[in-house]
Amino acid sequence: MELKNLTIAVIGLGQIGASLAAGLKGKVNTIVGFDIDPLNEEFCMNAGIIDTSNTLEEICQMADVVAIATPVDQVMPIASRILSASGKPLAVFDVGSTKSIINIVLSTLPERSKFVSSHPMAGSAEQGAVNASASLFRNKLVYICDEHLCSKQAVELITGLWDLLGARVEFIDSNQHDKLMANVSHLPQLVSYALAIASVNRIGSLNQTMEAASSGFDSMTRLAKSSASMWLPIVKQNKENILSAIVEFQKQLNRIELAIRQNDDQTLQWLIVQANGIRKAFENQQNQNILNHGKRKVKN
Repeated sequence: MELKNLTIAVIGLGQIGASLAAGLKGKVNTIVGFDIDPLNEEFCMNAGIIDTSNTLEEICQMADVVAIATPVDQVMPIASRILSASGKPLAVFDVGSTKSIINIVLSTLPERSKFVSSHPMAGSAEQGAVNASASLFRNKLVYICDEHLCSKQAVELITGLWDLLGARVEFIDSNQHDKLMANVSHLPQLVSYALAIASVNRIGSLNQTMEAASSGFDSMTRLAKSSASMWLPIVKQNKENILSAIVEFQKQLNRIELAIRQNDDQTLQWLIVQANGIRKAFENQQNQNILNHGKRKVKN
């Protein structure tokens, strides 16, 4: 089936779901949406991000492809309902940052092969449809996990949609994905929470801390605005990997503390230089991604 003829249903019209809809608008036939928050639905309708909204059951019956863009604890029950019935849709995909437990739970469902477990490395601490962007996924990496469990048709449809959005797809094992996310996504989020609390507790005054806080505090605590409703399910589903990441982080922080206590400038400098190199490698990778994006033609 040609992508331009698809009807896409987006369940969950927060920043990610609304950005999916906005990015695909005009590139597929119809976008239908559903969100438990009527304000998100209303915004998306008024902004022209979706063509129509309806009940969860009805949009799934209408759609050729269903995108589940909810918090991760809602992915399994929604996907289970869809994959327990035959017929439409042709493919279902999620955008969550935990994969292993979801793939295990869905493994026995009759239509499991329609489900493509995907995760775009995009988004921000800002929430809601009002923060959506049609270009959010442009030049971003999207992981598709355990593609061997999916039908060829489902994988082709979902990779085709990500290509329309300007993203680049890589295939990965779900266990490796969750280990990676614990280190590069989930740990930074939890550190941001901890740093925000520690900064105020150490001074003892919220007002004084906020008056003194500047760019460093801003950069390091930006993620702390993300809601508990989004992050508690992620922590629960990726608990063991996150705990291992915390142990490694504490180990490195202890090395820094020990070097400071012992006036060990050589070790402290070595740790800083090592961190400088890692940050530089990240910046180089981001720049390379931009260059690569400029060389590829994004489908309209």
